Amino acid sequence: MTARIAILALSRWAHFSWLPRGERVRSERAQAEANADLLARFPQLASVHTQPALPAFARLPRPACAKVLRVTAALAHARSLRRIVSADAQRAFAFRIAPHVLHAIQRDPRADSDDVDLGATLSVLDRAAMTAAGLTVALRALDDPAHGVLMQLRLPRPVVERISHFGANGLRADTARELLAAASSLIATCGGGEAC
Repeated sequence: MTARIAILALSRWAHFSWLPRGERVRSERAQAEANADLLARFPQLASVHTQPALPAFARLPRPACAKVLRVTAALAHARSLRRIVSADAQRAFAFRIAPHVLHAIQRDPRADSDDVDLGATLSVLDRAAMTAAGLTVALRALDDPAHGVLMQLRLPRPVVERISHFGANGLRADTARELLAAASSLIATCGGGEAC
């Protein structure tokens, strides 16, 4: 299932850190002002209603969407995650990145191959870095400027600013979409608390 974002709802879609005052909008007037500001800063958003709808992972609530992005980055670095063996490191991964998925990622066939090159060394226990790396993959998968802006607006501005450290030029859009689909599937399978 996919969804479209109405132009008049941009200020509700965007994380408050992107809004003019850096705070949530509380009134219709503030919402209208924030929408106008977002459209002025990101004119490509005016074409959102003519674009294909956003994929399912992008329309999840913000915390769930960010979790999909972190697990996407984890799958892209499955080989590095095989080095997380201590109980403390496993707990840190579960707390900072995503609970219940580490062992499944370590057993994933991607762990037998080299990590995806995202242009920078990734700290796999850094929540913001993993979210930014996953966003980098998602932007490559979306391959649409308006959708890319929507995805960036969805997340806190400091996290999005970290994508400048990464690059996915060597990553094929099909591979990026496969990683996102695998992450969504893994969370659906393991996210409920079952051991995977």
